[in-house]
Amino acid sequence: MKEEYSVFEKIKTKKSEVLACEYSAWYPRLKKYTASSIIIKPLPQTFLDYLSSDSIKLPPHPTDIMNEIVNNSDNDYSDWEDEDNNEDILVSKPPIVTHEDFIELHETIQNNIGKLGGVVTPKLNWSAPKDARWIMTGNSIRCEHVNDVYLLMNASDHIVDDLEFPFNAVDSEEGDGNHTDTEGFIPELVFRKWIDINPAMEFRVFIKDRRIVGISQRDLNHYMFLEALQDDLHDKIDEFVNDIVLEALDQDKYILDVYLPKPFKKVYVIDVNAFTRKSDPLLFTWNELLTQKGEYEFRLINSTNIARFSKKEYSENQVPMDIIDASMNTEAMVELAREWKKLQMKEN
Repeated sequence: MKEEYSVFEKIKTKKSEVLACEYSAWYPRLKKYTASSIIIKPLPQTFLDYLSSDSIKLPPHPTDIMNEIVNNSDNDYSDWEDEDNNEDILVSKPPIVTHEDFIELHETIQNNIGKLGGVVTPKLNWSAPKDARWIMTGNSIRCEHVNDVYLLMNASDHIVDDLEFPFNAVDSEEGDGNHTDTEGFIPELVFRKWIDINPAMEFRVFIKDRRIVGISQRDLNHYMFLEALQDDLHDKIDEFVNDIVLEALDQDKYILDVYLPKPFKKVYVIDVNAFTRKSDPLLFTWNELLTQKGEYEFRLINSTNIARFSKKEYSENQVPMDIIDASMNTEAMVELAREWKKLQMKEN
């Protein structure tokens, strides 16, 4: 019996397609169907350095009531001692970038948060720092203060990817550049008015050759009520894409994230992403999407596939709490190392 093999389908992505999915490129065209936003572009290099630094110094929060820490030899948090005690220590440290190095932008950010109602979600050209929401109280990217913005974005791998590898999905054979050529890339900072979103009503729409090739539930949890709404949701999304989006966005392929709040009569755009393997195909495989013909599927997690598809979002960015706790305690770190060594010896 002859075995059948699936051919790996390559996605040929142009730089122009990636740039067309920048927030500033699509937002003006779909402004009526998305959250109120403010875009800051270009950004000072000092701010970009601040975001990409290994550690950041946050400006004082206006509601802070903690006393200032006194820097002396009795203070556990002191980074310095008398010069006489450090004559033999020659450690070269990069200069610390603070908000004072981009004070004009800092003030603009504060003002923009106020203009958008006092609560925003931040992002760069393509990505929001969703992978870093663990660092925030409430496990969300809801920002009320400029410090929230800095903390989230500095902790996010998605933000680093936007800044350092904007075109790493570009196919050099397509003729308008390659993944190492950053010409045309101008970093932008986006603030969107905060809206409480029910994750069960977010959906990802895959568009190729100017037609839908698949719609997937965005949040990978089982919501029983969605099955009764599936046909109606399918019709609403299909109508929105074909009547509004295809005309507004002059592109052949892209990925559209949409949201349908109650009473499920209007579709809102959450984001537009380039049609590349960098994006999660969710309940599909990329091979399915690339070879799809005929009527497309609208997939939900149901009682029959829940074990196959459910997973914890951004789990690759998370580590066990034991490791986090140990990193803040020297004795705990030593004990963790001992336990790890014991486990390795048992395996051998």
